[in-house]
Amino acid sequence: MRVAALLFALFFALSAPVAAQTAVPLEVTPLPLNPEDRTQARVGGLIWRGGFAVTSADAAFGGLSDLELSSDGREITAITDQGQWLTARLTYDRRGHLDGMTDARRGPLRDPRGLLLTGKFNQDAEALARLDDGSLVVAFERNHRLLRYPAGKLDGVPQVINAPPSLAGAASNAGLEALVALAGDRLLAFTEGQKAGEHYAVYLREADGLWQALALTPKGLFVPTGAAQLPDGDILLLERRFTLLGGVSARLSRLPLASIRPGAVLQGREIAELRPPLTLDTFEGVALHLAGDGATRITLLSDDNFSPLQRTLIVQFELVAN
Repeated sequence: MRVAALLFALFFALSAPVAAQTAVPLEVTPLPLNPEDRTQARVGGLIWRGGFAVTSADAAFGGLSDLELSSDGREITAITDQGQWLTARLTYDRRGHLDGMTDARRGPLRDPRGLLLTGKFNQDAEALARLDDGSLVVAFERNHRLLRYPAGKLDGVPQVINAPPSLAGAASNAGLEALVALAGDRLLAFTEGQKAGEHYAVYLREADGLWQALALTPKGLFVPTGAAQLPDGDILLLERRFTLLGGVSARLSRLPLASIRPGAVLQGREIAELRPPLTLDTFEGVALHLAGDGATRITLLSDDNFSPLQRTLIVQFELVAN
């Protein structure tokens, strides 16, 4: 009986949702939009509103793949491609420009049994969206799936959300990469590279839980990496391109909300393209909030892939009215 009791206690300890949190020390380096021309403050339909590179002595820091912001743009919640969550506070200078990040904490994501995610196959969290009730949906690659965590509790125990049936046929690194929560508990999900004919596969989850197929027309060598909803309802799509000759580029486009319907082939209208020598890296996350003056702020997050050749960047732009 004693052995059985000990085994039960051990199982409970391993499976119970313990709120394990670790404080993360940060070093922040402010950055200009263009290191070669520090007077540049605009690119396309975007105005630079500050940004920085962030590093940490914590070896587990990095691999940030998507984010959500509080309505005032001061609280950040992010996920990593190694099965971690991160929260922190963003700071702004007197001009209202983004200039730092403090009070960072991280912890492990759990599965629906309350167990820690283990192995890259299960840990590769790539997209994050907040539903109307505050719950957080995380989309994973490799082991393609979606998990819904309780409101404000990425350290909690999630519930499974059924995935699009055809997503099972996606390559391990071509699954869901961008996720947007729409009104009525709906979800819009972009794949990084799953093909639908000549297009990229996109999925729309209706309020009844059924998934509908859409598609995105490729433009150049860009692939979707992040998405968010603009105040007018349109979708802001973040895409990334990498070539050996051109390096990394990023593009932001607008998709009309009216075009988001089953069977649609989506085409974005470009807002801006970021390319060298502008400050950029592998931007994978995008979030929006309204500043105190009512302007729409766009925050971009890059994934350093735990590589010494890449950086974790958090940068912010104001969207020019158009």
